[in-house]
This record gives sequence, C-alpha cells and structure tokens, in this order.
Amino acid sequence: SVRWSGLIQPTHSETYTFYTVADDGVRLWVDGVLITNDWSDHSARESSGTIQLAAGQKVSIVMEYYDNRLDARAQLLWSSPSRPKEIIPAAVLYAE
Repeated sequence: SVRWSGLIQPTHSETYTFYTVADDGVRLWVDGVLITNDWSDHSARESSGTIQLAAGQKVSIVMEYYDNRLDARAQLLWSSPSRPKEIIPAAVLYAE
C-alpha cells in the first residue's frame, strides 16, 4: 500500500473531474473532500468525482492505494471544461 500527498494548483476556476484507475483499492481526497472511494479488491477500473476549484489556489491532494496481488496499477487523471481528460501534469503538482 502507498499514500501520496501534496498540493495541486488548478489553472482555471471551474469544476474539475478527477479519475482514479486502479487494480484494487484506491481513495482520493482533494481539498479535504473525499472524491473517490473504491477500497476493495478488483481488476482495473475507473472511479470519478467532481469538485469546484479556484485558479491559482493550491489545495491538498491525497491518494491512497493498495494492491492485493498481481497486476498492480494506479493512475490519477483529471478533466474540466478547459482541459481534456489527461494524467495530471507535474507542473501543477507541488510538495507540501
């Protein structure tokens, strides 16, 4: 299991959809809000949730993941009206 944490700084003020793709359990919090909660054994699948974010304002992001056995996979993507669905660029992620 692993827990990643840091800050994310959106580029536009709008509603963002966050997507987790994982083989086994995954949870995602953005700005303290639980966005996805798929904490069970399963093959790779996508979960998503939305949150309103303000441009230029850094907020906390935490992703927890575990793999029970075989085929470990964990991905984090986002989209918004101004951004196509993509893996979150490193340029908007910051250490705490």
